[in-house]
Amino acid sequence: MAKLIYDACTSLDGYVADENGNFDWAELDEEVYAFINNRERQIGTYLFGRKMYETMAVWETPEVIPHLPAAALEYAPIIAGGGNPYLQATSA
Repeated sequence: MAKLIYDACTSLDGYVADENGNFDWAELDEEVYAFINNRERQIGTYLFGRKMYETMAVWETPEVIPHLPAAALEYAPIIAGGGNPYLQATSA
């Protein structure tokens, strides 16, 4: 039987974006990216709303994101294709 993993990145008050719709409050360091990478490798399918999909779609072209640490660059293939079909299915 498959596991259902519910995961959400929010601020302590439950928001994903700030009052202007920005997500830059959640700038991650190497240690946090490494943790996220290990967790994301376990996930096979994602279910996002429109705004979260638009936020995550940048991982289709991570080279446009300036100054990414090495662990962040490891994240791109995990989220964009390594067995996780959300980008291929929803952008096709």
